[in-house]
Amino acid sequence: MPANKQIYRPSRMRFVIKIGLLVAFICAVSYACHRMVARWAAWRQRRKLLAELMTLPPVEMDFSTPEGAILCLEDAYRRRDVEAAVACRDFTTEAKIWLLERGNLNKQKKAEMLPEVTGTMEKACRNGMAKNWAVDWERAKSYFRNRGPYGDGMVAVSEVTSVPDGSLLQQRILVAETAKGWRVVMCLPAYQNENNAD
Repeated sequence: MPANKQIYRPSRMRFVIKIGLLVAFICAVSYACHRMVARWAAWRQRRKLLAELMTLPPVEMDFSTPEGAILCLEDAYRRRDVEAAVACRDFTTEAKIWLLERGNLNKQKKAEMLPEVTGTMEKACRNGMAKNWAVDWERAKSYFRNRGPYGDGMVAVSEVTSVPDGSLLQQRILVAETAKGWRVVMCLPAYQNENNAD
């Protein structure tokens, strides 16, 4: 070997940087693969659930059943008809529930406040609908998995809605039986248990 020729040896710092970049690349690829597998699994689960939901019997859009009342409300949303949507709701029951949660009020005070609270809730609903129609109900499709009792004259209905982007919206809706048939009260928080309503 000639004396003037030097052997090239990379510095330790350069070696550490290369190892670091390699580890970062492996981590990025692993994360991307994990995300793809998770998304694929979620897609398959949605497809399976949708296939099960499509086998359920159809529901009539009327006020004779809790599910039918929900469909009536969604149809009012679809038509952007505020008056029809308000007619599908039971604000009195919603107000009673709200007042029931106020433990510091006596029975007489709750009875006195009921008309005002009912009116306030209806007004808030009207204002909310006037400003925002959240879901594209034109292309949405609703399915009802089950229902369970929720206090006196009320049921909690589990609804799954297939929305235009392909995702499934799952919610529990409280519906009350009134003199005019079933009416929608409100959506229930996901964590709330039916036993809490008694």
